[in-house]
Amino acid sequence: MNLDSNPETVESGENNLFNRCERIKIHIDNYLSRNPRLSLQSVEDKTGVPGSTLRRIVSLKGNPQPEAVIKIFQSLGFDQDLYKYMNDFHPGIAKIMAHKNSHNNEYKFVNEDERDYFVNEDYFLLINLVYTTNGTTEEEVSYELGRKGLEKLQELLEKGIVQKSNDARYTGKITNYKLSFADTKKRVELALRHYRLEEAGNTNNWISFQTESLNKEGLKALKTLQQKQFVERKEQIFSNPLYNGNLKVYSAAVSSTFLSFSELEELQ
Repeated sequence: MNLDSNPETVESGENNLFNRCERIKIHIDNYLSRNPRLSLQSVEDKTGVPGSTLRRIVSLKGNPQPEAVIKIFQSLGFDQDLYKYMNDFHPGIAKIMAHKNSHNNEYKFVNEDERDYFVNEDYFLLINLVYTTNGTTEEEVSYELGRKGLEKLQELLEKGIVQKSNDARYTGKITNYKLSFADTKKRVELALRHYRLEEAGNTNNWISFQTESLNKEGLKALKTLQQKQFVERKEQIFSNPLYNGNLKVYSAAVSSTFLSFSELEELQ
């Protein structure tokens, strides 16, 4: 769907345009205030939205198209506000977004004052340890991260991001959480840095890559797969002659252990 030309998204009125620009400007200003060394040029580089468009928006004289708005909100980490914007100004698009994300409604965005811990490399491994079903222990944290790791663990406990059970195990306290698209990209980058490539190929650490040619319907079917379905159903799409086309699609699956530590001295 071309959002720029969709008749449901066409709106008029100077006041309406002013309000749309003002709403976007608030988020751009928020992003720049949190990153004082950056400029509007940095926003252009990060979002892919032309500088001329951004300048018109921040001067409250633009006519922001939905595709540009989506890039701005998602790239700057304001996914949680994107739906409200669309619902206020482009209800047709908001309806599509609500339908596509209906399977994810039970998840809530991490609070602004807590999200930094989830995208900070100094806390990345620790967050991954505690946010597993079995959690982690002080012994495990000390082995992997030393005294500094134990201090960070105590900080997360005091912040209410981590909880301690009666058997002295530490687990994540925030349940069913999700991060913005921009924060998720950051965590993917961090995961790649921590992947133990030298152990790739064993039963615990493996990587699978595949490229295929699909048409638009095949790509759409691929994108609708939920995570737990992806590996088992991807091949049904890639091998389906009805989906054969000229779109070059790349998929990757990674399975990795983060630690060498084992309480029972067994292979993880």
